[in-house]
Amino acid sequence: MAISPSFFNWSLNKALDTEPDSLSKARIRILYTIILFSLLKAVIVIVMAVTDKQWLQVDRAVIVFALYALFAKILLYKPTSFRILSHLLLQIGIIVVFTNIFVYSHKINMVTVQFIFMIVLSSFYTLGSAFGITYSVMSISPVILFFIFKDNIHPVNNTEEITQLGFEIIAILNFLSIILCHFLFFKAFNLNIKEKEKLNKQLLMSIADANKLAESKTAFLSVISHELRTPLNSVIGVTELLAQDNPEERQIENLKILQFSTHELLSLINNVLDVNKMNSDKLVLEAIPFNLAEFIKDICSGLRIKAKDKKLNFILEIDDKLEKTDIISDPTRLSQIIYNLVGNAIKFTDTGSIIVKLSCVDYTESTINVLFSVTDTGIGIHPDRHETIFDLFTQAELDITRRYGGTGLGLAIVKQVVELFNSSIQLKSQPGKGSGFLFTISFIKAKEVGLVNTTALTNKMDLSHLKILIAEDNEINRLILKKQLNKIDVNPVIVENGLMAYEACLNGNYDAIFLDLYMPVLDGYETIKKIRAIPDMAKAKTYTIAFTASTTEQKEIFKVGFNDYLYKPVNIENLRTKLEEIALYKYKPAD
Repeated sequence: MAISPSFFNWSLNKALDTEPDSLSKARIRILYTIILFSLLKAVIVIVMAVTDKQWLQVDRAVIVFALYALFAKILLYKPTSFRILSHLLLQIGIIVVFTNIFVYSHKINMVTVQFIFMIVLSSFYTLGSAFGITYSVMSISPVILFFIFKDNIHPVNNTEEITQLGFEIIAILNFLSIILCHFLFFKAFNLNIKEKEKLNKQLLMSIADANKLAESKTAFLSVISHELRTPLNSVIGVTELLAQDNPEERQIENLKILQFSTHELLSLINNVLDVNKMNSDKLVLEAIPFNLAEFIKDICSGLRIKAKDKKLNFILEIDDKLEKTDIISDPTRLSQIIYNLVGNAIKFTDTGSIIVKLSCVDYTESTINVLFSVTDTGIGIHPDRHETIFDLFTQAELDITRRYGGTGLGLAIVKQVVELFNSSIQLKSQPGKGSGFLFTISFIKAKEVGLVNTTALTNKMDLSHLKILIAEDNEINRLILKKQLNKIDVNPVIVENGLMAYEACLNGNYDAIFLDLYMPVLDGYETIKKIRAIPDMAKAKTYTIAFTASTTEQKEIFKVGFNDYLYKPVNIENLRTKLEEIALYKYKPAD
């Protein structure tokens, strides 16, 4: 921070050092220049007027000199007062114009016109456009008045107009003042433009750096997503296989706990990764057919165990109309909402109950509107926090994290995901009286879209005739995929990398190809490009699905030619759904 100059400062540079802005410095210079020239002109007038015994001129010049000397001192001592001084200087200038016309000269001479020009330009340069217009009008008003009343103004013999020599000197000084003011202002103007250009270049460089950082962050999250989901795929896959191998009664509860824990871990990973997608507007919804009632029951079966551990009463109420209705929606995002809301309800409730309720509020031939509500008897939220509770990294009270833990991501992501469904979430809560979260989503019925054959799905369609090729570099994942597909009577051909998948496609015919995106030798992106370039059109158009552990690559997946994708961890039902779609319907070839 610049130090203010002392009272005894006589240096303009020291005064200018207190102003960081180049335009303010220019205005101070202009004002100081006008003051100096005005002091010089006042001295000339005094000398000339005393010589000619023009005492009115002397009186006026002495007063002007004293005022301008005071202004100069104030400006050098308090540069920030330049606006006030500018007003005073301009007002004095208007008085000089007025007295020149009506007191001293009784006419409009060149010096008076010069004064008007100086008032006009200095008012714009020092105070801006609004005051510039005001003072310009005020400066020409004496001239207008003179033209109106000139017939009533009679010349007098005792005018005190300065001598020709003084007149010429003042005229020259006025011209110099005008030239210097223009020079100083436009010098500052050009300097300001150069500074702005420099700042713009720095801004463009910063934007470029920020874009590179964002790209590197996205790439990093893509890798992290893959690395986290790949081992989790194995855990969830093995747990799912064990659950379907007719476990003993004593093993069922342990498997449910394991399944719930893995899904909770997956939910946490999704939350962390979705924060990046929220900031870049990359969250998108899938369109997958499923039964909402069965889906919610599966999710709540694990959550019920967690509530039971805290001795809470867990109640699930589902409208009967939903039991027999399949919908088209995004089960991953719906589960994310339910896991977060119910998980929070369990976390922040020590006694009482958790109620999850799905009510049908509107039912037509093609759509169904469902009201979701999650209520608890927990600690509640103060009304002042109802809005901010949905902000990232925010919890209701400062000590919540210490008492209950958590990342502060859940509700922020819930709000964002609910908005993706063209809905909004409502909160009803009071401290100590529990909380209720409500939202309504409109779903398209599956039968209207033609993606689900209810009879086929209910009767577990025979898929044994399908020829499936899978490329997956992780040995454990290959083993789990084989076991999962064997469970639905599909015997796939499994290879270790993209090149082997491409060669297998050249040498055989397949109903579908599943490609992991990140493999050695030839990754999924390179492989799909080579497959689409095969001269045999039947092989080139083979329905191809991307296996990905990343949640940020949907657009790129479709752009390079994939027909669809499956997220890791992949469960048996998702695999079955995709294969049934392939078996039932003709796919649209990639462009």
